[in-house]
Formats: sequence, C-alpha cells, structure tokens
Amino acid sequence: MEENLPNLAPNSLPISCMIWNVQGAGSSNFIRSLKDLIHTHKPNVLTLVETHMGGEQAVKIANIIGYDGHERVDAMGFSGGIWVYWKTEFVKVNPILKHNQHITMEITRVGETPWFFLAVYASPYPTKRKELWEELKDFARHNYKPWMIAGDFNDTRFPSERNTSCKETDRRSKLFNNWIEEMELVEAEFSGAAHTWARGRSLETRQSGRLDRALCNE
Repeated sequence: MEENLPNLAPNSLPISCMIWNVQGAGSSNFIRSLKDLIHTHKPNVLTLVETHMGGEQAVKIANIIGYDGHERVDAMGFSGGIWVYWKTEFVKVNPILKHNQHITMEITRVGETPWFFLAVYASPYPTKRKELWEELKDFARHNYKPWMIAGDFNDTRFPSERNTSCKETDRRSKLFNNWIEEMELVEAEFSGAAHTWARGRSLETRQSGRLDRALCNE
C-alpha cells in the first residue's frame, strides 16, 4: 500500500479494527503472538475478549504494544473480560456502554461519519445471553448510525457450525437467528477455519463450533 500510494496520509485509509478471542491473556506466548498480529495487521482499534484477567495485565499490555487509548471490562473471577485499545492519533473512541458482556463505543475520524463498534463476549449461559440480546436491541431502537457487532457470541446459527446437534442447540440457534433478523443485521464475510472454538482431546470428547463472528447493519 505504501509503495502504490506514497502520498496517501494514514488517516485517509480505512479504520482497521481487530478483535481476538484470546481465551486467556496471561502467558508470554500470548504477548508474543499479539505483537506478531499487530505487526502484520496494524489495527487502529484492538479488542481482546475472554481475557480471564483483571486490570494490571491490561495496563501492562497497553504499555507493551504502545496503544495510548484504553478501556476495559475486567474478568469476573476467571470468566470473561473485554479490553479495548486504540491509537488516538488515528481515531477517537468514545465508550458509551460498558457491560460484563460487551463494550459499546463510538468511533470517529475527523471529517468522517461516526459509527458504533460493539465488542462482545456473550455469556455461556443462555439466560445471561438473552439479557445481552435485549440490551443491544434496546440500544438499536434509539441509535441510527452505522454499526458493527463483533466477538464471541457463544451461539451458532446453523448445524454446520457445530460438530454435534440436539434439540436444545437447534432451539438456541433459532433464537439467535431471530434476534439477528429483528436487529436487521447482516453477517460480514468470513474466511478461515469453519469452527473457531474447540475443546476435548479425543474424538469422543471433542466439541467444536463457530462462536466468533462479525455482524453489521446495511
């Protein structure tokens, strides 16, 4: 890009947002991997979900990666956690709502239309997820800017997005799809592994599914 467009100012390029479901942000391997991803993708806004940790590590990482904007919802015990970092020289990020399942923020670049970015780590418990869907639905009723919701939704949409199915998972998928339809959201194009989460070391115990995605309005 720099070779093809040498006179193009950085703030005239699209805003780059990266969201990573890290499943724990405490290891030295994690920090090395994070630095490699930042070097490759150069995100203006970086979000880490399911950090499993509190504020001290969040501040430490901000200093290591050199992002001067920072907002977070810390993990409850060893569950959840959403950390957001941004480069203030490129974007202005205004956190609007903070919840243990999401951070909703307005992203603005000088001269551009503001838009909403919702970083999500949905609870693994269906009743808690239902509270999240209702809260975001209420937010949508009163806000009309472009917006994107991305992160770990802890739900699948279709049978192909999980390695096992039952009546309960089918019912949850139906509720999730109904919510997406009511919100008038479309799914952003996706590439990579068909399933983004897995656990179990044997064929008998293996579970996997596509829990991570990005949704936006038209």
